[in-house]
Amino acid sequence: MSPNSSPDNSPVLLKVKQAAERLYVSRSTAYNMVKSGEIKSVLIRRMIRIPETALNEYLANKLAAASPLATTE
Repeated sequence: MSPNSSPDNSPVLLKVKQAAERLYVSRSTAYNMVKSGEIKSVLIRRMIRIPETALNEYLANKLAAASPLATTE
C-alpha cells in the first residue's frame, strides 16, 4: 500500500486530473472549481491535491442541494 492510498487501494489525495475524471468534467473545469473554492484542496509545494474526503463532501453537498426529481404516481 502506498502512503497516499487507503486500505482499499484508492488514493487519499487526488490529482486535479483524477478528480476531474471522477466528476466527468474537463481538467480546466476542475481547476476552476478548486480556484473558486467550490472544491477544497491542499497545496503541497507547488502541487494541488484534492483530498478524497473533500471530493465526497462536494458531491454530498450537491446531492443535498439538488431538488428531488418529480415523480409520477
